[in-house]
Amino acid sequence: MKKLLLYIAFVCLMQSAFAQGFTLNPKVSKGQGPASNFQIDAKSIFTNNSNDSVFEWVVLEVTATSGWAFGMCDPGNCLTDLVVGSKSEFTLGKGKSGEFKGDFVPDGKSGSGKGKVLVYSKANPTTIFDTLEFQMSAWPTSVKEVQATREFNFYPNPAKDRLTIRYNAKENTSIDIYNVLGSKVKTVVLNGFETDINIGDLQNGIYFIRFKDANNQTVSKPFTKSE
Repeated sequence: MKKLLLYIAFVCLMQSAFAQGFTLNPKVSKGQGPASNFQIDAKSIFTNNSNDSVFEWVVLEVTATSGWAFGMCDPGNCLTDLVVGSKSEFTLGKGKSGEFKGDFVPDGKSGSGKGKVLVYSKANPTTIFDTLEFQMSAWPTSVKEVQATREFNFYPNPAKDRLTIRYNAKENTSIDIYNVLGSKVKTVVLNGFETDINIGDLQNGIYFIRFKDANNQTVSKPFTKSE
């Protein structure tokens, strides 16, 4: 019972410290638009409720359609081409508010992307902190791209050892598989309506299938490799 009371007291203390820190509204911010946009962004308002004035943030996760680039502005700086581990700091006084803006550059490719960052006080990182997430999606902007997306599909997703791809192409089609860091991990030739791919050698995580269809349009689709 004593341990339980101590735990409750600890949780209340942490919540109290957090409540006096800062707020992010919203903590999960979403944006969407056509793939033809130069960039697709989402915003969150940071309000400092603490006596601290210097804050840092670090990128925890970036998952996106191959070729997309993630960038973010905090209340004082703007950075582009962010990857896991990228970080920066900004200054904002007590009672002041500023804007976080995350963005992805779709470069004409439909798909989706997510960027997650940890924001914390430089002086009190273990008690004043929170996470912020940006989720963006871009829809196809041409009839050709829509048609190619509908014709191309795969299963299961998530996949464990094998991934079956269905694509009714008249000629053999070469597809590439990329990891979330943008590195090509596998190239496969589709030589029929249905092709079975061995992915048992890939590590667990999110990957992207990418190829050019008969109209020279880029098709990019994500899948998850899991146990």
